[in-house]
Amino acid sequence: MIRRASLAVLLAIGTLTVVGSPAQARACQIDYHCETYYYSDSTRTTLVGVKYENCVGDVTWVGTRGSYPEFYETPC
Repeated sequence: MIRRASLAVLLAIGTLTVVGSPAQARACQIDYHCETYYYSDSTRTTLVGVKYENCVGDVTWVGTRGSYPEFYETPC
């Protein structure tokens, strides 16, 4: 009985962890400059972070990763 209860608790915690994780933006293609803007809410009014990826693959973060990403890419 204790094992079943422990398993149920672990499954519940695992589900909350997966659901609560921030959304992932797509990967930047080779020979593209990409910018991913992260917002704190679905209305995309509060910017909380930006991820810059340049044409040679260098990545720069400003702020934090939020749950609502917006992705832009331009060819180099």
